[in-house]
Amino acid sequence: MEKLYMKTKSGKKVAFIATVYRHLEAFHLPYIQLLQEKGYEVHAYGAPDHGKDGILNNNVICHDMKFKRNPFHPNNLKVLQELVKSFKKENFQLVHFHTPIAGILGRIAAKQAKVPHVLYTAHGFHFFTGAPISYWLIYFPMEKIMAKWTDYLITINQEDFNRANKFKVRRATHYIAGIGVETNKFTLKNEIEVRKEKRMELQLKENEFVILCVAELNGNKNQRQLIESIYKIKEKYENVKCLLVGTGEDAQSLQEFIDQLKLKENVHLLGFRRDIPELLAASDVVTLLSKREGLPKALLEALAASKPVVATNVRGNRDLVVDGHNGYLVPISDVESTVNAFVKILDNPIRMKKMGTVSKEIVKKYDLGEILSEMEFIYNKALEFNEKNVKKKTI
Repeated sequence: MEKLYMKTKSGKKVAFIATVYRHLEAFHLPYIQLLQEKGYEVHAYGAPDHGKDGILNNNVICHDMKFKRNPFHPNNLKVLQELVKSFKKENFQLVHFHTPIAGILGRIAAKQAKVPHVLYTAHGFHFFTGAPISYWLIYFPMEKIMAKWTDYLITINQEDFNRANKFKVRRATHYIAGIGVETNKFTLKNEIEVRKEKRMELQLKENEFVILCVAELNGNKNQRQLIESIYKIKEKYENVKCLLVGTGEDAQSLQEFIDQLKLKENVHLLGFRRDIPELLAASDVVTLLSKREGLPKALLEALAASKPVVATNVRGNRDLVVDGHNGYLVPISDVESTVNAFVKILDNPIRMKKMGTVSKEIVKKYDLGEILSEMEFIYNKALEFNEKNVKKKTI
């Protein structure tokens, strides 16, 4: 049974929309709370998953929408109709869209429902340098059209910002350094003790070199490249361990791949976890070998925890990893380069510590407090603009 909500006295409403609730829970609760503090009743739209409870617990009204990630899936037409109906009923002052499919369907619905103000945060355009031509043919024209129906288009990495600047939006395009990370949350006062306890819980020895990867288990996050690298590293270093945190459609196939390579003692699927700061404390290096990224929060958290990083040389990762300084950038699918990067860190504890120190310095500009201030400025501009228009219409 879902919670009952107290309506705000002002009657002012805003909404956050993503393909799945877990995206909103993981990245946008601080922004939801910011608008609640301003007196707005906040609604959320997404496909039901384990993130929904976290949204409900923050006094947000949820609307389940069964988005399909395939833009041509027939179910998305039904979702579009439901969005239009809901937007007209709720009469939102502002809607903030996230993720490509929810962003496209939602902005079409917002136009039809005459939502007064529309924001879209691009967490990584599907058309990027090196992307398949099919991505460019499908998503580039869609986003170019959608931009015309968007008041504020927000990008979180430099490549996307440069590209978005060529689109015509209703008001402005902004670059904001990610969605923010609570850097203090990853500076543990008793880190040595936490590290020891978490390693005991996970049956890891203190002399084992632990690689942590926090990501959805799917083809884009490319855990196979990591598993193959562990297989190669294990030939020389028996003490290497790898923790894969996350859930996803590839969970079973990845476990089968681990079993096939006889890595059950070295690679562990931990599923969905809420103890990321403690897992970071227990690890030595963090990795993300995605084929595509926006500006990954998993790496921001790694930097905040003073960890060196091994990541693929793709948009977003490049913003956070300075090759040779706080980690290494490696090509997609290049197992040999990935192995070499890990071994350089494994073989040199002094280098590992220095890289962690650089990570901590880099992450400062991505602190949640800084990003919240920038987003508050945009929300204020949008909402003040709406209120001025409302006043003009009532005179």
